Parts: sequence; structure tokens; C-alpha cells
Amino acid sequence: MNILKIYAGLGLLITLFSCNKKLDLKPLSSFSDENVWSDPRLAELFLNHVYDTAVFTYADAGFGWGAQTDELYSNFNWVQEDIYVTGAATPDNQSATSLNYWGRLYSAIRYINIFFEKAPQLPVEGNEERIERLYGEAYFLRATAYFELLKRFGGVPLITKVYNVDDLVFDESRASWDETKEFILADLEEAMKRLPSRYPDDQNGRATLGAAGALKSRLLLYAASAGFNASNDPERWQAAKVAAKAVIDMGYALHGKAADGTYNNVFYDFFNSEVIFSRVYNGNVKEDRFNTVDRDLSPNGYNGYAAYNPIQQMVDDFEMADGSTFSWENPGQAAAPYDNREPRFYSVILANDQPFRNRSTQFYEGGDDSPGSPFAPWNASKTRYCVRKMVFENHDWDAIESRTTQWVVYRLSEIYLNYAEACAALGEDGEALVYLNKVRTEKGGLPALNASGEVLKERIRHERRIELCFEGHRYFDIRRWGIPEVGSVNARGIVINRQTDGTFRYGFQIVQERKWVNSFFYYPIPRTEIQKNPTIQQNPNY
Repeated sequence: MNILKIYAGLGLLITLFSCNKKLDLKPLSSFSDENVWSDPRLAELFLNHVYDTAVFTYADAGFGWGAQTDELYSNFNWVQEDIYVTGAATPDNQSATSLNYWGRLYSAIRYINIFFEKAPQLPVEGNEERIERLYGEAYFLRATAYFELLKRFGGVPLITKVYNVDDLVFDESRASWDETKEFILADLEEAMKRLPSRYPDDQNGRATLGAAGALKSRLLLYAASAGFNASNDPERWQAAKVAAKAVIDMGYALHGKAADGTYNNVFYDFFNSEVIFSRVYNGNVKEDRFNTVDRDLSPNGYNGYAAYNPIQQMVDDFEMADGSTFSWENPGQAAAPYDNREPRFYSVILANDQPFRNRSTQFYEGGDDSPGSPFAPWNASKTRYCVRKMVFENHDWDAIESRTTQWVVYRLSEIYLNYAEACAALGEDGEALVYLNKVRTEKGGLPALNASGEVLKERIRHERRIELCFEGHRYFDIRRWGIPEVGSVNARGIVINRQTDGTFRYGFQIVQERKWVNSFFYYPIPRTEIQKNPTIQQNPNY
């Protein structure tokens, strides 16, 4: 299997040009501006680096956002989740590890703008196809970076020039939310004119027509939603519908089914039919928290870190196998809460007394996977659950921590749900049901639904909560729906006591008290950035 490592290091540059006598005359530690913009291959390597800066993965893209909602608890506060869930975030405490990433994203945009400034120098003859495709990638990556800024901050300064040390004044003001959206859409339109639908296997991982279409679908769904569409303009929903359907018609297909235990194959099988765009990390070189996900998410009793723990509210929202709602008020369900749950539950959540690797899990008090364990108890899950989604349990992380991993940025299940939500908003309930049930039945192994009106809309929201959990959607979904406070309920976990007859008794605990602060609809712009450019206005209530 050939997998493109989509950011380039010095070693790759040396390997590529070590046999070129002319370039060997230059120091191998660097290449001049003249070299880079006279050779499309070097220009491609320059642009490859931007993928690493603009396209987020794992804790930066999924788990960190989930830990600021009613999905997850962060055991180690890796990306400063705690300052948000406890109401302590300010413009002054946004560190380099915070998901804020204002500086990182504008750094990516600067690199892309350098490309646009310098690329006209590239020799065109014989390189037409490569250069055209590089322009498409650059437009996609700039759209990606601005979308990440829009999600975090709302409208932002739209920078298209390259600032350097000779620029003494930086006074770019913020664009509005809609102006930023239109800028992103314009870049996506340019990208879609140039990007291919597919690449040869050794080039997989680059932006495609489908990747640009998927970003357009997500952006237009946000723009149509109540948080950004107060008048419920149906034209916005129509645009979101059309964008999603365009991606559906590109020929992707669902991959992996919960009913037969292959649900997680969509994450294991690289560039499979459901994957529209993904980032791959080569397991030969350890990249902590990016290709160590199996160790990072697994229980302490297996020498894992249990870095992100599903909270009880997330666990309870998985349905029963027959499609009914789970309830602790039901005596039978309360006595055996992990029995007879929907098939996705067993692929996504690792709960007590479930088979995992070479034994059953022991999250009960004093068990091997509990805080009372003799095995690294400081790494124990505080909620007594671990994430099973994306974890490849056959990987021996005791022997080697890293594994070649794939973070799926866009996949078909999301696009089906985008389309279903837009159709339901337009009153096209029958069409919405078709695509909702594709996810629910084919992927999820649940009975098909038959609903309409507001009930259908709520079922689509529920399906997103389950199908897309831990992938970075919930945080932004509840904001675009105008209900961000639902993600700030106190994080609950379970207490499990093993009885002498081998059965279990269950209670509950609060593992983290949380607080909703109105200003947290958006992240704060770091004060240091406003000090550099006083023209920028801070987000409300900070």
C-alpha cells in the first residue's frame, strides 16, 4: 500500500534531489527562493507542508472538541479543554496548545499566499497539469484554514497579501461572518475547477474535487442553520442541499457495518470508498497523539492512557438494538445497561465487562482498568468508559507505540446526514428519510425510521450525535443549532461495584463540574493579536 505523507521534511528534499548534480552544488540543508519557484516539484513540497498546518486531526480536530461538549471528558487537558468547560477562558490564557490556533492558521494562510505570489514564476511548459493541480490544492487549503477560523471566531480579517518585515502597519479589519463565508466559497469554486476526482495510489491524501465539495457542503449547512440564519431563509437550505447532493453523486459508497463488526473499518482501511478526504500518519516514525491513538485511548490496564473518556450522557444516548430509547428507569436495562444495545455502541464505546484484546474489561472499583488498579492508575478513565472508535485493538502498542493511522476529515456518512438535514428543513421529509436511513440501517444496523416534521429533524440531530461522535462535529453542531449550552452539562461517569456473585451494581458520579458562559459561542481572539492590530474587534463578552 502506498500512502502519501502529506507534509515534507528535509529528508524528503535530500532524497528527491541527491542525484541532481546541479542542486548538489547547493547546501542540502536549504533551498533558495530561486530554486523553489523554478521547479514545480519543489513548489509541490512547499505546499505539502501547509497540509500539516491547516488540516487538523485527532485531539486537534475531534477529541479536543468533543471534550468541550456532552461527548467526552479530557483526562489530561491536552488541548486546554478545561478552561472552556469550567468557564475560565479569556483572551489572555490562549496558549500554544489551545484549540484557538489563531496564529497557526494565519501562518498557514501566509504560506498559501506566498504560493500564489510566487507560483507565476514556475516554468509552465511540460508542467501544466501539475501546476494547475497545485493551484487547486492551494485554494482548497486556504479555504480550509479560513473555515477553521470562521468556526472558532466568526468573521475574520481576509488576508490575501504577503506581509513581511518591511510592512510597518497591519490594520486589516474583520470581515463579517457572511463575507468570510463568501470568501471561502470563492476559493472552493477555484479549487473545484482544478482538482482531480482521484489520484494514483502513491498520491492519495491530497485534496480532491470531493474534498472541496465536502467542505462546501459543511460550510453551507452551517450557513443555513439557525445560529447563522435567523430568518430561516429557505434559499440557504436549498444551497446546502445542492452542495451535499453534488458530493453524493460523485460515487462514494459506505464502508463498514456495525452489525457485522466492521464499523471501524472506515478508519482502518486507508482511502476506502467512504473516505472523501483523510490525513495519514506513517507508523514508522512516532508522532505522539497522531499515530499513537490506540495507546492514547485504551484503558490503563492495557498500558493505555485513557486520554479521552466518554461521559455517561453520551453513553446513554445510544439506542437499544430494537431502536427504542435506553432508560435507567427501566429495571431490566438498569440491571444490565450494556446488554442489547445498538450495534454501533460496541464499536464506539468500551464499557465494563466487554471483550477487549485478551480479556474482559474491568472498569469496576478495584478492577484492572479502574483508578484502584495496580496498572498506572493515574491513567484510568474517570468516567469508567473508554473510546473504542478508531482504536485498532490488534495493534501491540507495548511493542511499538505508533501505527500507520488515518484521520478521516470528510466521509460519506456525514454528507448523507448533511443532505438529510437540508431536505428536512425544506419539508422534503421522504427524501430526508432515505438518506437518514442509509446511515442508520446500513452503517448502524438499526431498524429504519419513519418520521416527519419536527420529530424527523430531531432524529437527524440524534443520528449525527451517534454516527459522528468524537469526530469534531458536536461542538459546532450545537452552536449552529443555537443550543450551545446543552454541551456544558456537568460531565457524569458511572460507579460500578462487583458483587460476590459476579454481577454488578451501578451508581453515578460527577467527574467534572461545567459552566456555560455566553461568550463561549466563539473563542476569544488572543489579546496579543489585538495588540498587534488594534483594528481587530474582540468577540462579544470577553
